[in-house]
Amino acid sequence: HSSFSSLSSTLDRKFQNVSNTMDSIQGLSSWCIENKKYHSLIVRHWMKCLRKCKCLNLRWLNLFYLANDVIQNCKRKNAIVYRTAFAEVLPDAFVLVSREDIVYLGGQGCVFGGAHC
Repeated sequence: HSSFSSLSSTLDRKFQNVSNTMDSIQGLSSWCIENKKYHSLIVRHWMKCLRKCKCLNLRWLNLFYLANDVIQNCKRKNAIVYRTAFAEVLPDAFVLVSREDIVYLGGQGCVFGGAHC
């Protein structure tokens, strides 16, 4: 149980500190993929942090960039479980953001809602 709470606090810290730099997003994406056995917990915490960030108007877009990177790289890195896990939460995640935000996000070349999910 202590390892579970330790992982939870680690995830909270990592998700809250991810920045919009390629190094930050790819580094955390690689960490998530390396820890694929915890994919359910990781994706649940991603959604929890997204709710918190959106409510506080913080860096929620970085979390979408992170999810996008994980989804794009999970097959190549033998972590396909992330596609299913994110597919289950992405519809709710998009409800959290406004229509304008989705248009902006779409302009960034993200794969949400497309064949990659």
